[in-house]
Amino acid sequence: MSKKTLGNLISKLRKEKGLSHRKLADNLKDLDPKNAISYVSIVHIEKGRFNSSRETLAVLAKALDYNVDALLAESDQVGDDVAEVIKDKADIIPDFLRSAKNLSKSDWDTLSKMVNKMSNKND
Repeated sequence: MSKKTLGNLISKLRKEKGLSHRKLADNLKDLDPKNAISYVSIVHIEKGRFNSSRETLAVLAKALDYNVDALLAESDQVGDDVAEVIKDKADIIPDFLRSAKNLSKSDWDTLSKMVNKMSNKND
């Protein structure tokens, strides 16, 4: 996704929440002072003028009540936890994803339930 398209999505989500740029910046500061950005930076992101870090996108998603993984995916990024799984299982994850790319939504739901059940069994 282009920076402009990502910016349009963030702008749309912000407007749906009835937030000004300044109010969203304040909310970011309250949520995560370390990764907060100024309202001017939010304007630049919405205009597609620069890329944002994973951390910034994650806190934006939280402030906008949007799925963090979905927003990261829109920016062609993945969360640190997902990146770690890919790195740890680099020999099998790419092949798995390639083989699963044509699964239906129903197939993914079934697969997700199976994996969750397996994961819970190992806890």
